Amino acid sequence: MITREEASRLKDQLLQLLAEDTRNTERLFARLDAISKESGIEAHAALILILTQLAFDEADARAHWEGILAHRHALSLSLGRDAGLRVAVLDYFMNVNRRLVNPTLIDVAMEEAPPRVDVDPLTGLAGDRPFRVALQGELRRARRYGHAVAIAIFDLDRFGEVNLRLGRLVADRLLREAAMILGNKIRDIDLAARPGEDELAILLPQTGRNGAFLVADRFRRELEAHFSRREAGGKPADLTVSGGVAAYPDDGVDAEALVARAAQALYQAKGSGKNAVLVHSPERRRFLRFDLQTRRCEIEVLAPADVGAGRARNLSRNGLLFASPEPIEVGEDVEIRLESGGLDAPLRILTLRGRVVRLEEAPSGEQDRFEVGVAFDLDAGNGEQDLFEFLEHAGPERPAEPV
Repeated sequence: MITREEASRLKDQLLQLLAEDTRNTERLFARLDAISKESGIEAHAALILILTQLAFDEADARAHWEGILAHRHALSLSLGRDAGLRVAVLDYFMNVNRRLVNPTLIDVAMEEAPPRVDVDPLTGLAGDRPFRVALQGELRRARRYGHAVAIAIFDLDRFGEVNLRLGRLVADRLLREAAMILGNKIRDIDLAARPGEDELAILLPQTGRNGAFLVADRFRRELEAHFSRREAGGKPADLTVSGGVAAYPDDGVDAEALVARAAQALYQAKGSGKNAVLVHSPERRRFLRFDLQTRRCEIEVLAPADVGAGRARNLSRNGLLFASPEPIEVGEDVEIRLESGGLDAPLRILTLRGRVVRLEEAPSGEQDRFEVGVAFDLDAGNGEQDLFEFLEHAGPERPAEPV
């Protein structure tokens, strides 16, 4: 049996469905079936409960909808005009099914319901619930018209420390300023929200991964610049933000999946050193490409995350040592493509597999934050011989730093 709490979760979505053309019976049932499948809630029963306050199980509710639509057709023939779905529902339960005796006529939008916060009182941004409802609506439009939809979720770095150091009043003021910066960076069709205590989010209709990343990273940079100048407690606030981006359909086809993927990218950004925005990237992606001039060869590393450019420190028969702006966890498998030659020299390409065996923070003042060491896996086939020939061809070997 449907509950009021379950029906309320679908209320906005079902009312939007009623605002569309409901005369197409097959389409109406198809949409209700789709909503049931997406949400796991009995949509036929939920819609009847919202309109009449009558609770049925899903099988009975679907049978009643068949009766309601047939009754609407009969009423429309008698009146010489379309009776409308709501009139048909009321008359069906009063004069056909007779479950309603003394109904109270009231606009659904005015129906008394448990209080809810649609706007965050501190920042003026949308709350978590309207953000998710809006995301569901944009996903329906995206599926219908073939558009992309993207979201970005942000977390203010070390905001708990700011609360302790400066007090709640000052921290709230800084949070409001961060929300204002975010609100100024989006279009009229976008939606900015505060889904959690120190979290912000944006919904970007008709926007793909790359566009969403540009918007999110622009916000990150402007927030960092603003709070580097903003004094709090007698010194610069130095507040920064990390973010994660996910987009439909690449990263998920429903709201829960997109939010989860964006959150996953956010956690990776926080773990990489904070003050960064990452795009969700489950597949293996090319993330390093650089020239090792002493060997006249080009090195490319394929890893599970896209973390930006880095610099090679050493290539030896044992492995590769390079500086990276982001970490790659010890034990992670990677693939390395070595290429040398070109122009007057013959082109040679060698692809090797390896595993990260070293991850350290780079010395202070270095351009990149981490040093990553990869040990080659040369057990398979003629890997050791192939690497030896490649290194001989590439040029004299520098003294190798142990990986």
